[in-house]
Amino acid sequence: MSKGKYYFSKSLEKGLKILSLFNRENPVMTQSQIARKLDLNMTSTYRYINTLVELGYLEKSATTKEIRPAILCLLFCANLMRATDHLRMIKEVVDRIHSENNISIDVAFAMDDTLVRIYYRGAEETLTYSLPDFSKNSLHNTALGKAYLSSLPDDRIADKIESLDLKPKTPNTILDKAILVEEIKKSKERKFAMSREEYLPGLITISAPLFDPLTAKGVGAVCFDFSLLQHSAADVKAKYKDMIRETAEELSQLLPPDRTRRR
Repeated sequence: MSKGKYYFSKSLEKGLKILSLFNRENPVMTQSQIARKLDLNMTSTYRYINTLVELGYLEKSATTKEIRPAILCLLFCANLMRATDHLRMIKEVVDRIHSENNISIDVAFAMDDTLVRIYYRGAEETLTYSLPDFSKNSLHNTALGKAYLSSLPDDRIADKIESLDLKPKTPNTILDKAILVEEIKKSKERKFAMSREEYLPGLITISAPLFDPLTAKGVGAVCFDFSLLQHSAADVKAKYKDMIRETAEELSQLLPPDRTRRR
């Protein structure tokens, strides 16, 4: 037996395999589903799941017993992303565009109804606002969220929006799901989305979706942020629609590919 095999942890392997089961197609699972996918008995599966719940990486519903990744798991993934060369290259692109145009830029991944910011660069001597590192329930009221929604297949857009809780952030927040579906479809056609004071008064944003370079599945978005005191929505759209699409295409090629599934 090699030294590497001797020090191999089967328990750690099982725990990591459980975490890797969760993705955009399977954001929520049950214990029996996890046991079946990994060919584990229910006792062992319960032990691994309970450990991950106690550590804060998974959360388990007390009523439905459904299991999903917790916020700590998102933070863990974001921190790993920050430690890779992928993020360094993303920063280089964002910093270059920022220095050439002096605009605020947000890059975020999406999971369920939460946006996880992986990098932000604020414009100098201007009025802007950036999202927190984790922004829950913000797919409907931010350009980042709407751009991500537009990356979904046509047959999933309405279903995804139906599952959202459209809480208002400002008087401009879209609360009608049918109207939101139409806006997302329009954003899909033009390959960018906009938010006009829907998340915060005075904030105008334009965003384009990010796609996994291997599977072409939507994973998040990049956004340019502006103050209404200095820019109009019409000016932002006219001046930056091509730039935001080109930026999204460039950043998508720098993302770590999901090699666990192919088209």
